[in-house]
Amino acid sequence: MAASDTENYLTNPVNVYRLMKRLHTDWSLMEGRVQLMAEEMNFNATREYGLSYPSQEDVEGAALALVRLQSTYKLDVAQVAQGILNGVKYGSDMSWQDCFELGQQLFEMEDYNNTKVWLRESMERLRRQTSHAPSHLAPTSGPDTVTLNKMEATAKSLFQLGDFDTAFELSQRVLQFDPKRIRNWHLGDKGTAPPEDIDDVYLPKHSDSYSLSQEFAKYEKVCRGEVHPIVRQELRCRYSRGNHPYRFLAPLKLEEHSLDPYVATFHDILSPGKISQLREMAVPRMHRSTVNPLPGGQLKKSAFRVSKNAWLAYESHPTMVGMLRDLKDATGLDTTFCEQLQVANYGVGGHYEPHWDFFRDPNHYPAEEGNRIATAIFYLSEVEQGGATAFPFLDIAVKPQLGNVLFWYNLHRSLDKDYRTKHAGCPVLKGSKWIGNVWIHEVTQTFARPCDVFRDHEVSLEYEIIK
Repeated sequence: MAASDTENYLTNPVNVYRLMKRLHTDWSLMEGRVQLMAEEMNFNATREYGLSYPSQEDVEGAALALVRLQSTYKLDVAQVAQGILNGVKYGSDMSWQDCFELGQQLFEMEDYNNTKVWLRESMERLRRQTSHAPSHLAPTSGPDTVTLNKMEATAKSLFQLGDFDTAFELSQRVLQFDPKRIRNWHLGDKGTAPPEDIDDVYLPKHSDSYSLSQEFAKYEKVCRGEVHPIVRQELRCRYSRGNHPYRFLAPLKLEEHSLDPYVATFHDILSPGKISQLREMAVPRMHRSTVNPLPGGQLKKSAFRVSKNAWLAYESHPTMVGMLRDLKDATGLDTTFCEQLQVANYGVGGHYEPHWDFFRDPNHYPAEEGNRIATAIFYLSEVEQGGATAFPFLDIAVKPQLGNVLFWYNLHRSLDKDYRTKHAGCPVLKGSKWIGNVWIHEVTQTFARPCDVFRDHEVSLEYEIIK
């Protein structure tokens, strides 16, 4: 099903997680039982259907994506397990085993709060399944020995961590299907006091302090559409003649989101045909996206940014040359010094947490080109749910729309950093988000965007510090 309809099947987070789990976790069990057929089955899956087996990192990524979507968009766990996202039913339900495996994965990744809700959903689904099963099937309709062992081990670990309610509930399910196990261990009555020798190191912890900040909470609200920008009379949707005589005949459709800092959308810049060409060129070159580390470090993968990207030289195809030309016509900026076009793909749960596009460390950009004065995002796909470009400090969330270009300045006219432009790629809830990033550098922009008599940077300094 996934191979025959990739665009639809694999843009559903529940489908993605179930497929990853099956191919990585369940497949090894299947392979052991049918060893004589293993070689043939491996050939069918990887060659005939064009699929490759996911790694443990892929499975963990799919699990994190589900949890990220659940947290950002405040989704009800029971509804997510039913394949319902924001009230829309997209796919089949998760089984109780799927929910349990997800909870166990989250436990191993030390995400204890989410472990609890998924294990409880698993036990609730198991309870409903066994209660509705015919009496003569009840003894065999539950978990097998291997799964019971996993449930038992997880319950013991939760008990040691002090989560007695979930541990007790899990243990009762284990004993329901195998009462003999009560001889081996006992959690005690619900609400039993914790062992005195539990060390603080075993208690639930959160490794990312930024996700607990007010700023991060504001970002999630903007992604959910709970924060709306103040309606300003000076903002317009209008035709723009840009900076080229041709635009008198073919004006640009301009939508202003903010005047200070300047953020705007140019509509219908790229045609579907040109977008298809860009994506075809990018796909063979796609790699996992990285982030800039501290000075002197190497680029590295991070949960802060989950996507794939490819870098394309503008001169390698007329479409990309035309993109720069249109950008110059629209903004008046000189596009001589731009980084290569970055085509990025954010799959289900793909996101980029709040960040600035300008470089804070001068060592990260060539001195002769200067910092990134402006950013232009070419939207190369529609996204059914989620995936907006959010500006938490400006209360703006721009939904991807095929062919549009989102443009903003990263620097003040004085070329000081404008900290108000911190932005993010909200997690993709349903669909696949494709974008093309263009970063224009400050050199040669003296006359295109001249500075004022006085520096104008102080207005944004308060946004530099995380609150």
